[in-house]
Amino acid sequence: MKKVFILTFVLLFCFDAKAQREVITDTEMWWGLMTSGQIAPNWSLWLDTHHVPELFLIVRSGITFHTKDQKLAFTAGYARLGLTTPFSEGRLIRPENRPWAQIVYRVPSNNKFSVNFRYRHDMRYRANFDTDEITEGFGLNHRMRFNASMRYNCGNALNQNFNFSTTLFNESLITVGPSAADNPFEHRVFALLNFQKNSITISPGYHFRVSTPQPNVVRFLHGPFLWITLNYQLKNFRRHLLREFPGDHI
Repeated sequence: MKKVFILTFVLLFCFDAKAQREVITDTEMWWGLMTSGQIAPNWSLWLDTHHVPELFLIVRSGITFHTKDQKLAFTAGYARLGLTTPFSEGRLIRPENRPWAQIVYRVPSNNKFSVNFRYRHDMRYRANFDTDEITEGFGLNHRMRFNASMRYNCGNALNQNFNFSTTLFNESLITVGPSAADNPFEHRVFALLNFQKNSITISPGYHFRVSTPQPNVVRFLHGPFLWITLNYQLKNFRRHLLREFPGDHI
């Protein structure tokens, strides 16, 4: 956790070094339920949902192709979101349609430590709004998401009945036009504890988000999260032969 705090303060320092900016700090809770159902030797279905109260609710679907050596995984899909607005007092009244795709590369490893790199591209079609209501039409933004996750698998070190691992996840998000980008840059850090038994993984942890909603504002959000991941075969809910981890679905 010490390294996470150092990284966060370095990011804030870099923002402040460019210009004197207002720093806003707040807390949030993040909930997630992620599923992956293997339907063929190299294919799986994706369905998950994430919810941050008074910020967003997303339901995301997709289909994933895994290469035979499982070094690469390609996913494409569609997501539907409800977003808050400046005038809705936390109500998620702004709809978003989001076609998306990603590629995951797993660095080959023969030990307990492993590294994954992922690129995800979001096409965000968000409903327009004015000062006090949702209006007709949708604006489009392209969001590029670059991340790396480091995982250490402790095996049955804590208990013979489940597998335990830790994950440190870093992601940078860059948003561009054609519509005006209201949050052009964001960086996220997630520290996960993963408790896996059969097809279910429970992942509590803590996260930090640094964003730039306005040129003269830096927003720092942090808080606990709880994610549940279910990996299964459609014909056998205890067996899942494809390599997938909670970090793939963030």
